[in-house]
Amino acid sequence: MKHIYPFLLLLFVGCKPPQPSIATSAPADLSAQTQTFSKRIEKAGDNIYVAIGYGLANSILIEGKDSTIIVDCMESTEAGVQVKRAFDSVCPKPVKAIIYTHFHTDHTSGATALAGTSKPDVYAQDLLPHHLDQTNAVVRPITEKRAYRMFGVFLDSNALVNCGIGPELHIHEKTTLGILRPTVTFRDSLEVTVAGVHLKMYHAPGETADQLFVWLPESKTLLCGDNLYKAFPNLYTIRGTAYRDVNLWKNSLDKMRALKPAVVIPSHTEVIRGEKEGYEILTAYRDAIQYVHDQTVKGMNKGLTPNELAEQIHLPLHLKNHPWLQEYYGKVSWSVRTVFDGYMGFFDGNPATLLPLTNKERAAKMELMAGGKQKLFEQIETAINNKEYQWVMELTDYYLVLYKDDKTIIQYRITALTALGNAQTNPNARHYYLTSALELSGLENTGLIKPTPELVKNVPIVTIFNAMAAHLNAEKSADVQKRVLFDFTDTKQQWTVEVRNGIAEVQPYKTAEPDITIQVKEQVWKELAARIRKPLPTFLSGEIKIDGGQVAFLNFMKLFDIEGE
Repeated sequence: MKHIYPFLLLLFVGCKPPQPSIATSAPADLSAQTQTFSKRIEKAGDNIYVAIGYGLANSILIEGKDSTIIVDCMESTEAGVQVKRAFDSVCPKPVKAIIYTHFHTDHTSGATALAGTSKPDVYAQDLLPHHLDQTNAVVRPITEKRAYRMFGVFLDSNALVNCGIGPELHIHEKTTLGILRPTVTFRDSLEVTVAGVHLKMYHAPGETADQLFVWLPESKTLLCGDNLYKAFPNLYTIRGTAYRDVNLWKNSLDKMRALKPAVVIPSHTEVIRGEKEGYEILTAYRDAIQYVHDQTVKGMNKGLTPNELAEQIHLPLHLKNHPWLQEYYGKVSWSVRTVFDGYMGFFDGNPATLLPLTNKERAAKMELMAGGKQKLFEQIETAINNKEYQWVMELTDYYLVLYKDDKTIIQYRITALTALGNAQTNPNARHYYLTSALELSGLENTGLIKPTPELVKNVPIVTIFNAMAAHLNAEKSADVQKRVLFDFTDTKQQWTVEVRNGIAEVQPYKTAEPDITIQVKEQVWKELAARIRKPLPTFLSGEIKIDGGQVAFLNFMKLFDIEGE
């Protein structure tokens, strides 16, 4: 009966498998970056405390007259519990409000722990719920897998030095998420007084479209979210993201800079004190972003391809050497590519790449050009011996397309990945290489987040159905026409899922007479989908009723893919 609940499984799956080990070393400057986020509660003002080094991000406490405000909430309930305990030691007042600077997991998923027994208002920019749900519903499986590589979640303490903007992402097999949905949202700006603290929130798109910053005018303190941290900005993230509009990011920094803050508190890395210091760092940061944008556009308009631009564009020395612009998180070369893609899309302008050979066709021709399978093998061996590790990666790409189970070539690729990872100062690149090597050594990169009834309760039902549509198996359903009505008896909502020749149309109402009708409470269905409940006892208890045949329904659900099944 496993096929009855595929959709939320795509959001919350798996447990941490045994980890293969890997021999690693690290550049000295990456090791030195760890000092930036040594674990501490730092007092950043008369009534402001910053939890640094408890996880990937910072959490910020603003003390009011009789209660507190929390800005950003860590990546998990477990990390949130640690921060809550530390905050209570300096200020045990109840939590009146929570502010999310943006939707990313490391800023939202410890909210229930930090709220404790309080029932705070939760503030966010209008776009946050959409982005939170869109990520969960559509691309969670692939972004989660790539994020685990990028943050080195499966690496041991020797391989994982730090994550560039924080010590590590605290996600593991016992992780739970405690997200509170926003109760107050705004479009452009919002001015409020909470617990006697006067503050303003401004929409400031940058690393995400829903990004905001918090301004405390009385103390001239700026809480800038993830639009500034002590590393070159992640204008593109290798875990995968929608285009981050770098012009809007620069403009948001200008908006912050114009305030001339006396204290700047990023949601990663360290606090900046002094109006002059803050203004200079904000200026350098926005200048670096503008430089990458302008030089990319200039070269793009001359007909240069993304590869050519990435080779040619480098920051001027005064920015390249700036301590807040070292490539511990983003990279200039990745940023150049994303600016090109943001304007021009996937096609680089070279007609040779417009309708390229398939991977298998190209690999076969490379093998032929090398002089046959043995000669291609020998080329890889030569590259290994010469420590030309990037060339090893490219040659093994071709070889493994044709001979995917060749253990010697796989081992050469592991050697190349390990060497490339060890050489990287950028943690994202380092972790991606090293984790990829582990995967070839037997690591199963699977989801680690276990669902709870409380967590799935907050997942909008539309998220489940959007995920369902996105994971229809087009081949299995090519000749199928079947309509299923989900009738939720508690919320009185009805959802229709119609599979029609490789397409799953989802509508939040009854579209026509269904072939199958499912009657169930919404929360029961969510728990079934998340594998919190077992299907057979739920059927036997009468909590789910099927009109149209249980076997027909199970066959319908088999049309939807679950990764790994």
